[in-house]
Amino acid sequence: MSARRCAMVALGVLASVALLPVGASGAAPRPFPRARHAAPGPCPWVAASRQHRVPPAALAAEVVSRMTLAQEAAFVVLRAGDGYENINTGVPQLCIPPLTLSDGPNGVANRTPGATQLPASIGLAATFTPRLAFAYGVVEGEEARRKGIDVVQGPELNLARVPVSGRIFEAYGEDPVLAAVMGVQDVDGIQSTGVMADAKHFTAYNEETARLRLAEVVSRRALVELYDAPFAAVVEKAHVASLMCAYGVLNGVNDCASPLVYDTLASWRFGGFVRSDLRSVARPAAAFAAGLSLIKPGSPQGILRLVARHGLSRVVLDRAVARVLTEMFAYGLIAHPRALAIDTPAVTPGHLATARLVAERSMVLLKDRGGVLPLARRETIAVIGTDAADPMSAGFGSAHVLSATLGSPLTALRALAGRRVVSYQPGGPRLGVLAPLTGRDLASGAPLPASPLRRPSRTREPGKQDIDVVSAHNVTRQVLTATAPREGPGWSRWSAVLRVRRSGLYELSLTETGDTWLRLGGRPLLSMPGLHGHAFWSTTVPLVAGRRYALALQWFAVAGQHAPRIGLADVSPAIAAAVRAARRARVAVVFASDWTSEGVDRPSLSLPGDANALIAAVARANPRTVVVLNTGGAVLMPWLRRVAAVVEAWYPGVEGGAATAAVLSGRVDPAGRLPLSFPASAAPAPLASPAAYPGVDGVVHYREGLDIGYRWYLAHRVRPLFPFGFGLSYTSFRLSDASARRRGGAVLVRVRVTNTGRRRGADVVQAYLAYPVAAGEPPEQLRGFERVALAPHRSAQVELRLPAAAFLADLGGRLRVLPGTYRVGLGPDALDLPIQLTTPAP
Repeated sequence: MSARRCAMVALGVLASVALLPVGASGAAPRPFPRARHAAPGPCPWVAASRQHRVPPAALAAEVVSRMTLAQEAAFVVLRAGDGYENINTGVPQLCIPPLTLSDGPNGVANRTPGATQLPASIGLAATFTPRLAFAYGVVEGEEARRKGIDVVQGPELNLARVPVSGRIFEAYGEDPVLAAVMGVQDVDGIQSTGVMADAKHFTAYNEETARLRLAEVVSRRALVELYDAPFAAVVEKAHVASLMCAYGVLNGVNDCASPLVYDTLASWRFGGFVRSDLRSVARPAAAFAAGLSLIKPGSPQGILRLVARHGLSRVVLDRAVARVLTEMFAYGLIAHPRALAIDTPAVTPGHLATARLVAERSMVLLKDRGGVLPLARRETIAVIGTDAADPMSAGFGSAHVLSATLGSPLTALRALAGRRVVSYQPGGPRLGVLAPLTGRDLASGAPLPASPLRRPSRTREPGKQDIDVVSAHNVTRQVLTATAPREGPGWSRWSAVLRVRRSGLYELSLTETGDTWLRLGGRPLLSMPGLHGHAFWSTTVPLVAGRRYALALQWFAVAGQHAPRIGLADVSPAIAAAVRAARRARVAVVFASDWTSEGVDRPSLSLPGDANALIAAVARANPRTVVVLNTGGAVLMPWLRRVAAVVEAWYPGVEGGAATAAVLSGRVDPAGRLPLSFPASAAPAPLASPAAYPGVDGVVHYREGLDIGYRWYLAHRVRPLFPFGFGLSYTSFRLSDASARRRGGAVLVRVRVTNTGRRRGADVVQAYLAYPVAAGEPPEQLRGFERVALAPHRSAQVELRLPAAAFLADLGGRLRVLPGTYRVGLGPDALDLPIQLTTPAP
């Protein structure tokens, strides 16, 4: 892997050099010699761009020389308009069209109709198949192009440092090598269509709680070896056209204005442009001076004021505009402007086929006791859970992709097995849909107001302190550094007494739009601090008829938003009906999901609502219970020992229903592997300290260094529930005849893979590198992988090339290879490496 180089060249100098037209002597006459602001004539740079006879940087410099200050000020500001999430103001007088940018990493988002809802990126990572990432990127790029979108804001390359992070589903998991390999292919796929990719969010953006102002303290070594590595790969290998700078403060400086950020990009010879995330810039003048090119939000008038007050120089503004124009020329956007056509349908049968293939190969078989899977023909099946009929197919936030049609697993299973043998019970209310609490449910007190509140809008986040948050019933305990409830402008309180008429298990939900705390009987029940948007959380509690339960709610109101809403439902009857169906069937298949979104971290790793109670009850009634999970990341499984099989299907996208049925029925072998570790419990955990997550007084310390994800489990000898790289198959494999030898500046690792079972299937060979002890590296780290499909009793030789860069470590402030003996472990996951080879460094 490439990473920061020691010699860093200032990005401004690099850009200035790039903008010089180069001839035999190093300087050539300008192709269109005119003074600044001269009449453009027929825009000769358009014809020159079509003929590819002048470098894009020289064409950009020529256009910049003719732009007025007002035109430049308007050009660098992004806004929403014409149906696009992001668009700037073009310069029609100079034949420069506007630039359009849109999320996202999982397909054309921003509530845009007529796009393919692809499986979540975390599922794509689970395929461990780079060529699928390329095909995935092609779908993103082709659909963006048809809709007049010039830049796809993706991929998301941050690592899963925080297991409860709300954006894990958008990225590739916890390992930088896996993220780099998949990210490079995704970018190559997008940009092969003539659309730019915008890798995000640079850098070390790993949690949603208080993300706008969060200060992160990260060592150089952790940045170089972990968090920056996927970005270095897409810059140096895929030549990504643009990057998005992240929220918050990195080592004392706002990310979007940090010299560290732009010096790092310069050291990689990044030739594209940087745009800000929404509201991520604290000081625009400093950000532009550092290297920013596009800002949102902003206004041309604000830019002009900065120039007038000498806060922003014209040279800096010229440079910002030139970087964007250079990429626009390079991608033919000025030679061949695209029509603004955001509502154009873009889905094709080929795109849907790619979505289905990725979904099928992403699914991870975590358990299969007694060969319950694949499902046998004509055996009676009780399908249980609302997610079977109305699946959680995608995460939420800016990456959410609309889908006009969404096939369900229930429909697909009935099509395969027949309606007669497949029964269905919802087992409870659909996630996110509970009847609101009414006066009939209250022994005293009034229901919550339903009208929007007109409280002062947040201008800053209130003070922070440590509080305990307890998820009742599941007894999941987690310490959060939170915006603590208090009095003052913007704060609201509500209380009432709850009394139910029938004893049972009840689901309580909280729908909120700001910092909110809900207590039941004096105990914290549901709470979510931190600045974020609309969110839904739920849990179950046993309630006794006639008993009075004090409900207390406190929240910070956001102007124009509704007050929080509390939902209540007795789930006992639905669970009882599901149990009866499970007893009548040969196999019970329970579908469950979580809800994750940008803007908010999950309260815990527990499944929401009545999912855990439902699964446990069904498993008690039928030992042949299969659980299918549609989640955006890892979840806890308190019922694991009771169930026969578990399939992690992630957020599988528009074709998820058919893909799930194909895997359950055995038409497709489950060849997915986990791109992140699944914890066995809420503790111990890699981030047990509030200082590590979510931070104390708005500051997060990355004191774990290199020990994130499976590295932490290995270093601390803690066994997770399921390790990184884990995944079962309907067949079995054996590794043999392994060797490692140096060749041409690399180490070549060869191993024979044999399908020892009776079914066709696919294995993922994984190579982990252990450094000499003096390097101070984690015990083992992924350095190579290869997916291989084999017929029964067939073998194939797999060759993994570990380049010299795979042996680099940041030692003493510079990247180098430590002399000594290295160990290469081969196996099916990070904790199971039966073959151990030794090799000197290349």
